[in-house]
Amino acid sequence: MNKNQTIIISGPTAVGKTAVAVELCKKINGSIISADSRQVYKYLDIGTNKEGTLKGDIRQIEGVNQYLTDIITPNQKYTAKNFEIDAQKYEDIILKENKAPIIVGGTGLYIKSFLYGLDDLPDANEQIRQEIENMVREKGLDYLYNLLLKTDPISAKKNKGNTQRIIRAYEIYKITGKSMTVLLQNGKKAEKKKNFKHFVLLKDREILYEKINERCKKMIDSGMLEETKKVLDMGYKQNCYGLTGVGYKHIIKYFNNEISKQDLIEKFSQDTRQYAKRQITWFTKQPDTSIIKIDDTMNVHDIVNKII
Repeated sequence: MNKNQTIIISGPTAVGKTAVAVELCKKINGSIISADSRQVYKYLDIGTNKEGTLKGDIRQIEGVNQYLTDIITPNQKYTAKNFEIDAQKYEDIILKENKAPIIVGGTGLYIKSFLYGLDDLPDANEQIRQEIENMVREKGLDYLYNLLLKTDPISAKKNKGNTQRIIRAYEIYKITGKSMTVLLQNGKKAEKKKNFKHFVLLKDREILYEKINERCKKMIDSGMLEETKKVLDMGYKQNCYGLTGVGYKHIIKYFNNEISKQDLIEKFSQDTRQYAKRQITWFTKQPDTSIIKIDDTMNVHDIVNKII
């Protein structure tokens, strides 16, 4: 394996990406760059399934450094462009340390932006973005989703439940009068700009879904409710960026007596399964990837050996 070649480990939530990456780092002297749009938030650990311990600005998992977790507060915005810049910075740092950079996560757009650059789409318009975000606060995400469904049904269905992507798609429509789908079809195509190997981890869907159900219930039982309340008590609003993710937004509804605790667990699990399904669709369609199908007979060492 070429030490100057960046390794990407992606796949759906709960497939075991981090465990594989940590074991790989131990074998080839690597460090992890997290490509997870939820783990960037401080104070939100249980519901984003962070592992290890934060030491200063660096998280450590079994002695392995992991960068780009806990870098912003829940009320701050973090984009694919931010990730592209930050991941490049840490890739350079890791290479200067004579270590192997290993990018790990399930946020497909982050990984795509780092490997190929961003698609040719208009820059954000702060005034229009603010108007859309105010609309979501007043009328809810479902209202915006239905608006987008009329103007860009492909983007709406592909990003259902993803607050920031729904907002971005509608913002693009308001700026240009054209759907994001049309612009992506007709615009400049992103081109490969990195020396990398990209491995996508997949499991039998029923087994994966069972693990997701178990994980969601464990998160609730392990203090995710208390974690959310603590963030709210710190002064962050219920609709801040960090609390719009799957799980946290369901807890907010539970706190507001809109759903029962049993409904909370069921809806959290259901939305996470749907998110995993979208991740599988995304990553299996990406270019330059090697699929690793994990079965019940394989352990972490077996998977790492397939990568090495």
